[in-house]
Amino acid sequence: MARRLFGTDGVRGVAGELLTAELAVALGRAVTEHALEGRPGDTRPQVLIVRDTRESGPMLEAALAAGVTAAGGDVLFGGVLPTPAAPLLVRRHGLDLAAVISASHNPYADNGVKFFGADGLKLSDDAEERLEARLERTAGDTSAAPAGGFGRTRALHGALEDYLRELHARFAGLDLSGRRVLLDCAHGATYRAAPDIFRRLGAEVTVVADEPDGRNINAGCGSTHVESLPERADVAAHDVAFAFDGDGDRVLAMDRHGAVVDGDELIALAAAHRARCGRLRGGVAVTVMTNYGFHTAMRSAASRSR
Repeated sequence: MARRLFGTDGVRGVAGELLTAELAVALGRAVTEHALEGRPGDTRPQVLIVRDTRESGPMLEAALAAGVTAAGGDVLFGGVLPTPAAPLLVRRHGLDLAAVISASHNPYADNGVKFFGADGLKLSDDAEERLEARLERTAGDTSAAPAGGFGRTRALHGALEDYLRELHARFAGLDLSGRRVLLDCAHGATYRAAPDIFRRLGAEVTVVADEPDGRNINAGCGSTHVESLPERADVAAHDVAFAFDGDGDRVLAMDRHGAVVDGDELIALAAAHRARCGRLRGGVAVTVMTNYGFHTAMRSAASRSR
């Protein structure tokens, strides 16, 4: 069956039109029932929900949680966090699922829901097809309470701190003391996490677009408008600048001269550095969208290292 709701990055559309509260409830119920298949009857799926700063986020968060608990799952609210925090926290706390409510780099009126499994990976295409089939079968269903009872909701206290500690541990050997770093947080999900982790690593940090109001996410700022960063901040006074998108799963860099370094270039630079340090294990994993120049550069680097 062809997927009609799920795209390449979950379910996404205008909040209140395609992505309604009713659909969010149905998605929460369906993904929880999916997680319950094959589980012992006395265990409840543990589902983390995080979101970005869009004004529709709390509404969809509540609706999604209603669907999860109606199907017998427990919800842990992580609050506003970057998308990469979700799979990290799922693995750290041994949870069954994570749901991220965000439309990434899209305008504030859009929103979306994407799911991660217990392994920290996005649900497979096959799993998303099964979720859509379940949604069709259960449309208008008014079934009774789940056998194990309704689930519960609670805040995952310290979720941001847990995420920052994990990041800090991964970059423990990186000392940014004396480095001046400019961050454009797109009024989005990184507005607290990004400045904090760079400061913990020792950098002197300047932040712009870190005052979300529900509607200014990605508006003339962030990775989709990185070219305007020199007009909004003194790039030349910093060693490097980074511009995130609304949910923090993509970033572009800019040097002090205003030259933009895109994602493929950042991966190539990181891979080449790790190779020189003898710390590159197993090669480099990229997506089908990665450009030809990246592959050429990696082949050239590999031939030089032989």
